[in-house]
Amino acid sequence: MKKLLRHPGMRLHLRQVTKFIVCGLLGATFEFSILYVLVGRYAMTPVIAYIFSGGLPSIFVFLFNRHVTFGATKGSSHRQTRRFLIVYTFTFFLNYVLSSALYLLGLHIVLPLPIAQMYGATPLDVTYAAKVIAIAITAVINYSFSHFFIFRSDGGPIEEVPVF
Repeated sequence: MKKLLRHPGMRLHLRQVTKFIVCGLLGATFEFSILYVLVGRYAMTPVIAYIFSGGLPSIFVFLFNRHVTFGATKGSSHRQTRRFLIVYTFTFFLNYVLSSALYLLGLHIVLPLPIAQMYGATPLDVTYAAKVIAIAITAVINYSFSHFFIFRSDGGPIEEVPVF
């Protein structure tokens, strides 16, 4: 295990994954804040609010990942932006579909159960739970594409990771 943790490729991924998680938590905080305002304060339907809660946080995520997580400021920002838009458009729609489906399933299947009602689960709780699950699933996809596609140099990943 120690040998694995000392491996330069593994150390690179551990550093990047740690920063990626911090970035994701900050982005999720922005996203949940927007959801709270739209759903909790303005009573917008979560299925509609999910669309609006993704835009501003994605700009933050791109800039943070470019400058901090991957340190990819030497590459073409236009190329990175195009790649980011391709990947994040796909993952945004995937996140939207997952969030909406989990919300609708949770609202109609989980909430009517007496156990959920005993714990006081509300539609807002289901809104947040659905979003957390969708974010967790799409985060893995986003990291993989960010490392190997969006922020890679012309020859491959930012720092070439040897194959084990």
